[in-house]
Amino acid sequence: MKKLISAATALILMGAVCMAAEPAVQQATFTVSVASVFELSIDQGFIDFGRMNPGETKWNMPPAGIMVQAKTNGGKPWHLKISNDSPFSSGSNVISNSNFSWYGWTSGSGKWYGTGENTVSITPALVYSSGSGEDNNLPEGTVNHMKFRLKVPANQAPGNYTTVVKFTMTE
Repeated sequence: MKKLISAATALILMGAVCMAAEPAVQQATFTVSVASVFELSIDQGFIDFGRMNPGETKWNMPPAGIMVQAKTNGGKPWHLKISNDSPFSSGSNVISNSNFSWYGWTSGSGKWYGTGENTVSITPALVYSSGSGEDNNLPEGTVNHMKFRLKVPANQAPGNYTTVVKFTMTE
């Protein structure tokens, strides 16, 4: 009988040890907030047509073009537009925007609006509309390459003429 009680006691103690070995479970909740990306960048901020004579036209400026890079993860179609604040001017002298045009090409899958005869305007004009897969084009983005043509009118007064061209990305 002592052996039976000893065996029963041993089984009870082993059961208590097994019960103490059951795992305890706790949970933690993890969160992350992914930032919205809506960026536009250009690789050159100053373009110099150099010295030009009245009646002269320069194409392919700058020679390598300007790279206009658009990046987004917003999930919506987007558009690239171009405009300037005012025509080229030097004091009260002006070179009309009808003498200043843009052209180029894109690495994207969307629609390119440049025909080679698009004049720069004070009113923003479409350059590019995003295409399939470009509503989230991270990390590389979509690159549009832009070049410009300027014709100095034959009777243009001398001076140092300046304009500011703006690139705008909208959804």
